[in-house]
Amino acid sequence: MYWHQVESPYEPKIFTCQKSDFMQASEHSQQCFIAQQYCQHDFLYFNYSILSYCWLNGSIMTTLIVSGFVGYQVYNGISEVIKEYLIPSLEAVKVRFEISEIMAGVTLLAFGNGAGDVLTALVASSYPGGIDYNIGATMGAGFFLCSIGVYLITKTSKSQIKMDPVHFWRNVGFQLISIFVIMVFGVIGQISYFSSISLTVLYLILVSLVYYQERDKIIKSRKDSLGERVQTVNEAKYDLEIAQKFDDMKLIFLWDKKSDIEQAAKPVKWANPLIRLNYVSGDTRVKMLAKKFRSTVKLTMANLDTQKQKWEKLSLHEKVRAIIIYPLQMILKFTLPKPQEDQFDKNQALIFPIPGSVFFVSVVFSFPDWWVYFLALMFGFGISIFINTTTPSQRSPPQYFFYIQLYCILGSLVWIFFLSGLLIDFLQFWAIITELNKTFLGFSLIAMGNVLPDCITLVSLAEEGYAIMALNGIYFGQMFTNLIGFSVAFLKQNFVNSGPIKFNLFSIIDIEQNAFKLMVILAAFLNLIFTLIMVVRNHYIITKYIAKVLTIFYCIFFILSSLSAFYHSWIKK
Repeated sequence: MYWHQVESPYEPKIFTCQKSDFMQASEHSQQCFIAQQYCQHDFLYFNYSILSYCWLNGSIMTTLIVSGFVGYQVYNGISEVIKEYLIPSLEAVKVRFEISEIMAGVTLLAFGNGAGDVLTALVASSYPGGIDYNIGATMGAGFFLCSIGVYLITKTSKSQIKMDPVHFWRNVGFQLISIFVIMVFGVIGQISYFSSISLTVLYLILVSLVYYQERDKIIKSRKDSLGERVQTVNEAKYDLEIAQKFDDMKLIFLWDKKSDIEQAAKPVKWANPLIRLNYVSGDTRVKMLAKKFRSTVKLTMANLDTQKQKWEKLSLHEKVRAIIIYPLQMILKFTLPKPQEDQFDKNQALIFPIPGSVFFVSVVFSFPDWWVYFLALMFGFGISIFINTTTPSQRSPPQYFFYIQLYCILGSLVWIFFLSGLLIDFLQFWAIITELNKTFLGFSLIAMGNVLPDCITLVSLAEEGYAIMALNGIYFGQMFTNLIGFSVAFLKQNFVNSGPIKFNLFSIIDIEQNAFKLMVILAAFLNLIFTLIMVVRNHYIITKYIAKVLTIFYCIFFILSSLSAFYHSWIKK
């Protein structure tokens, strides 16, 4: 360890956790002393300055490689948690409470897409200059998606994208209002409790407006869903009769004893291996059962070849990513339950409550006393025993599986909170070393890292013919991030400061300090204004030409802001 390097002769001098003090230190031991004693309060979970100046002897190149690898893991970890755990759990909530696609888009799906950004903003508010990170990351993410994201959707879509005028004005209008409200706070010069809460109220108004506009569609959607469930129950009964005829084939039919209309029957499953039966009609269903039974062994052997082919089709980057994040996937597996019913495993369900409870109390209570861990372990063991005694079989989830999915939502949020803290620690270190503006780091690194997984999802939707849904996802997700993200971050700062927080965006005295925040906010605002004008003039048709103009505007801004950031940090100083 590095503790022997700390020497008392350096203690009388007052240091700060800044690049100038590290550069003035003549020995690595003195740099290590500064990192240990004066940088602890600049980091939440991991002090990267100790990694650099104590473990790696101040080698910037080695630090860049190691911290870059950690940063890559963190970015992928947040994406993995959202994609594999949070989104499927939210979909289960949508199905359970029969939430329509329209309302799910503005609530659950917006929450799933924006949870990483919101929790990053919440964590960043604990750091010095956290508001700078929040402005850069939140506004930068919206700016990126409303330009580059729109371009990718128009390029991928195979048909013309014509927006509904009312929906388009609602989506872009609320985006403009959310940014305008932030600028009003900057003119006032402070953000109070009322100001912070008003952002949440504004989002609730948006949800109410969407519900009012789509009320008839929502009611019709629920009626159609009820009709489909009744039809599914009738088909399942017919499958039960067929399964009884083929009893010698060892078919298992999982039938729920609840009311036919309250819960639809689950599909037929094979005993070994597990193969779902797709619903068809008439005598074809009987032939399908027999055909699937005869090909069971072939399908089992072919599954191995399929997995091999999937691996071979992956690009080099995808293979490297799969190998790098594999340890993290294993850690997630033993702290979070799989939210999909068809992926339920009793052995995994027995294990996750114990390490999961220890990890969660560590993050939520910031590494508390031993007795808190003891209570967490007792709670974890109790949950594990309860699952063991109430789960019917190895692959059959218990009747209360929905509550396990709710646990998965809470656990996912804790994981995102923890990984967001590591991400901000990573950027905080490079803000110290490079002396780059924190708003620029949030605009470039955090924003791009957060929106890249969203871009992949949006492009996939556009390829499948859901370009309008993808565009709605952009605006709804960013409105959630802008309004709820800033609301919780500002409200936390209000409680920490026991009152209003300073937010002088347009102060002449602090104009140089606030220059980057103003640039990002105004650029995002102008981008939406350009979008509104061009789309309305084009009769609400979003073309590739419009998307290219927005992309060019983003690229010009990014280049100019990068040049300005490097000039002020490296040349002007």
